[in-house]
Amino acid sequence: VPVAAIADAVRDELSTVAAQRSVELFIDVDPSLVARGDPFLLQRALSNLVLNAIDFAPRESAVTVDASAVRGRVDITVRDRGPGIPDYATGRLFEKFYSTPRPGGRKGTGLGLAFVREVAQLHGGSARLVNHPEGGAIATLSIPRA
Repeated sequence: VPVAAIADAVRDELSTVAAQRSVELFIDVDPSLVARGDPFLLQRALSNLVLNAIDFAPRESAVTVDASAVRGRVDITVRDRGPGIPDYATGRLFEKFYSTPRPGGRKGTGLGLAFVREVAQLHGGSARLVNHPEGGAIATLSIPRA
């Protein structure tokens, strides 16, 4: 699966949502980077991570999607410049039905990140979400490289 094609499809899918929230969406993925996996599931997982990042990103900020090859795997990262992950939620974000309030008070279903983790595991990979040292959060979907 060409990772750039998945990232481009997610950008096309969510560009209107990002624009409505005044968030720029930047994709920086090498077109030659290829991962092993199901294109539909990987696109859905990446879409979920990007939508979460857009939801938590402040207006007039950016969400970035990058990918790199690291020791036999592809790490796809999604970064926002939002408030980051509260300490109380750090170990629970990938649990089914666990959700933190989004800016504006909305709350998610608590299924999105659980789905992302499940897709990662089905592909022999992993998913993680941590605070970025410069603010915001960074989510990583790690899957085997082709």
